[in-house]
Parts: sequence; structure tokens; C-alpha cells
Amino acid sequence: MLPADYVELLGELGVAFTAYERATGNWPVLVGGAATAIQTAGDFMSGDFDIVASDDTAFAAAMNEAGFVAERGVGHGLGGFYHPAYPAYGVEQVSGSLFDGRSDRARLIKLIVRDGSAIVLPSIEDLIADRLAQHAVASASDDSRLMQARELLRIAKEIDGYYLKRRIIEESGDPTLLGL
Repeated sequence: MLPADYVELLGELGVAFTAYERATGNWPVLVGGAATAIQTAGDFMSGDFDIVASDDTAFAAAMNEAGFVAERGVGHGLGGFYHPAYPAYGVEQVSGSLFDGRSDRARLIKLIVRDGSAIVLPSIEDLIADRLAQHAVASASDDSRLMQARELLRIAKEIDGYYLKRRIIEESGDPTLLGL
């Protein structure tokens, strides 16, 4: 189960995502460990919220509108944001297009988090492919991302096997690690 403060922070991110969509016509997408934490209901937690959003100015304005503060100094790195009510968690804008433009945006998952505001997650297939790609570049002793990919595959209600295998290969992952 996700911690209460994590869920509350998702509500604040929903405000920012909605503001960003209103300003640009596009939804930002929460990727990586935080998206995995949500999909696995907290089985794999991450305090880092990585967000793909192409318009830097609109993203910063949306984060400010939702009460987030640019990180500056001790306890927080540079280049990201945090919410003063939830200082244990950091938010960073990830550069580039969503999975280098290889994912199918029609598969995105919109999750209403509070009062009609929403966050957007990648498809389960894209998230599994991302976790395997991260596993491929991690330390040989760190199998956490492989475990995440396996758990995501296990809990998925539906999987498009063709799309999943294609996305794993595109991300330089190894589909045989999942028995594919």
C-alpha cells in the first residue's frame, strides 16, 4: 500500500499535471520508479518522481501553481522540485520525448487523483520495457529493476505481448528475462 503522504503528493502532482495540460494541450507523463510504485501499490517504492514534459517553461509554471518549489541547496539537489508539505520526495523533469518517441501515447493511463485532476502513467508494457532497460545498465549486483519488471508483468490484467516484446527490444532490454 502506498503511504498516505505519497498519495497526498500525487494529488498535488495532479494539480500540476492539469495546469500543464491546460497550458500546452498535452499531458506530462510520470515514469520510472514512481510509476512502478503506483502500479505495484507500493511493493517497490521510489521517492523520486520523474516526469516527461516537453515545455520547460510551462512545466515550471504548473509546478509553481501546484505549490512546488524549485530545489535549491542543502537537502535538495538542483534542477528539480519538491513540495514543502512533502519534503522527502523530489520531482524532476526528464528531458526528451516519452521513451524517445517509441511508445504509443494512445496507451497512456490517466489516473484521477483528486477533484478531477489527474496524473498520467505509461502503459504497463512501456513501464516493463523501461524497467528492463534500467536493469540492463544497472550494477550486476542490483536486480531490483528486473524484479520490478517481473512483478509488473505478473500483476498486469492484460498484456499486448507483441507490443511488449517490441518495446523491450527497442529499449535494449532482454525479453528472455521475462520468459518471452
